[in-house]
Amino acid sequence: MRTIATFCLFCIFLACQKESEGADPNTNSGGNEPPKAVVDTASKIDLRTKAGILAYFQKQVKNSKVLTGQHCGDGDNLPQLYNDYVENLSQFSTKYVSVLGADFGFKPNNNFNAMNEVLIKHWQNKGLVTISWHADNPFQDGTFSYRWNSVQNKGSIDLKALLKSAPDSEAKRSYRQELDQVAKALQALKAAGVLVIWRPFHEMNADWFWWGIDAYQETPGNAPAYIALWRDLHQTMTQDYGLDNLIWTFSPNARASWTASLSAQYPGETFVDLVGEDYYGPSPAFPGYEELSKLNKPIVLCETGPNDKAYGQWDEAAIVKATKGKAAYFLQWHSWPGAKVSILDNQNYRNMMTSLEAVTREEL
Repeated sequence: MRTIATFCLFCIFLACQKESEGADPNTNSGGNEPPKAVVDTASKIDLRTKAGILAYFQKQVKNSKVLTGQHCGDGDNLPQLYNDYVENLSQFSTKYVSVLGADFGFKPNNNFNAMNEVLIKHWQNKGLVTISWHADNPFQDGTFSYRWNSVQNKGSIDLKALLKSAPDSEAKRSYRQELDQVAKALQALKAAGVLVIWRPFHEMNADWFWWGIDAYQETPGNAPAYIALWRDLHQTMTQDYGLDNLIWTFSPNARASWTASLSAQYPGETFVDLVGEDYYGPSPAFPGYEELSKLNKPIVLCETGPNDKAYGQWDEAAIVKATKGKAAYFLQWHSWPGAKVSILDNQNYRNMMTSLEAVTREEL
């Protein structure tokens, strides 16, 4: 009995000594509970500065984590789609996506005030905001339209005619009038302290937007004109409108046999902060990562979702596996009638949103 008692006292002594030395915070002491994340107190990153966001993106890639994102439409439908795809997702997963996507074009007479109200609220709740711009076609009269085959209609498209320094024309007036409206909406976000991941003239290496390629080749002939248009927009918004709250994002479409290369129309490192890719397919993937990495910029998956053969069938957990260690975030597009594209409309989203490798708004 004395031997047993002595042994028990010795065990208690060792346990107390270990506790006094401090337990490893990564030790899984809860049986089935996952290990707690280590808080990085050595390097505080301010996510309310442009440099801070870019540094944070690089850090998450290095740590093989990826921020979650959901696009929620444009104009009057943004508040409703935010409720449908972000608020409702949080009800099922108890988490909010980190990145909220919107569009300042896509259709005429956008209600920028309604959009900005949603974007500001998400930002104030510690989220991040990205905005694309489906700009109206200034070379075609009539109804608002951003879709126009740029190869078939190349004879009617002159991107350099839209520059600030170009002679006056109806196309220039139309384009720069819309630019002014968009810039003022962005100024309102700046006044509210919002930094915007800004994604204009995306999918330029394809042929379905008026700012796209003029020939099916690796380097299209109008690449210099596209670059001039991008740089002119950058200068106009930065200098004329004082929009230093924009993180400029270059976003080509995933490669196909007929597209230009991902970097053929790259405006140059001075005019770009982030690079990314738009990809839709049968399952989550990031096919352009290797090519984009050569541009030496932080990388994101700007726009993604299932194609028409996989609507509602994506495994959301698989998108984390496809992007972690490569992209800082992925932005999944919203659904529309007959097309289940959003996170909530696909499969296994609860596991994705609660994954230790997926960064939600609560962790920012």
